[in-house]
Amino acid sequence: MFGIICQDSIETVGHSLFNNFRLALKNYLGVSEFIEINSVQDLHKIDTLFIVDEHYAAHAAVWKQDNFINELNSKNILTVVFNFERIHSASFPWNIDHQNKLQTIKRLVQFVSDVDDARYYLKSFVNKQYLSRDTVLVPQNNNKQDKIVFIGQVNNYYPTRQRIISELKQTGMPFDIIVTDRKLQYKEFLNTLNSYRYIFNPLGTGKFLNLRFYEALKLGCIPIQQITEDMANWYGELTKCVYFTSVDQIKFDVLQKFQYNDSNYYLEDYFDRIEMQSFIS
Repeated sequence: MFGIICQDSIETVGHSLFNNFRLALKNYLGVSEFIEINSVQDLHKIDTLFIVDEHYAAHAAVWKQDNFINELNSKNILTVVFNFERIHSASFPWNIDHQNKLQTIKRLVQFVSDVDDARYYLKSFVNKQYLSRDTVLVPQNNNKQDKIVFIGQVNNYYPTRQRIISELKQTGMPFDIIVTDRKLQYKEFLNTLNSYRYIFNPLGTGKFLNLRFYEALKLGCIPIQQITEDMANWYGELTKCVYFTSVDQIKFDVLQKFQYNDSNYYLEDYFDRIEMQSFIS
């Protein structure tokens, strides 16, 4: 039996990331529902546990307890973790503490997001923040503004992002900055994203492509994606966007010549590609 730790109410978390994984796992595994794991008392019902983001506070409050981990180990429960945070050298100092605790689980499979973490743990692929085939966003806006937009968080946890946004603003390109601080309803966020042709997506706290990248593609937008040179080998989907390592590589006249490619990336296909069934058999 499959259990899950995934508090994925979009109204609560403000995004579809967790729900995407729930939907895709259900499709991939051919199950109608998971057993919701809210405490150690629920573990007697399952033999496999999925944790969708071990760092999310409400999830960590469940799994990061000695009695919970002891029960996982005593029952020999396979624990499959989908990670969305940089672990080592992270902006959040508690991330390594989470990881150290997680690694006390005996039967652990962890899919990490950050390319440096993937190399550290000798992974051959990284976790991807794709949409599910069943994810519903909003209807595509075919009358987009011919401008660049950044929409998201900008605070002291993202010093590089702050600098990159400032550098692009100084170029004089048509560029709107919308700092959300997670206050927009998800539908408002999507409708705003959907109204621009170009989505500026500087890196946040790690080396990975975030959900916004795939939302933008699904909505018919062109991501302008910051990468580091060592990210390119991990992300074939970069061919579907304009990517850069420094702002001076971005030219608006070149952007306007870039042809949008109708591209759908789905978690169900990703699970097939990495042969996830082999990890949980």
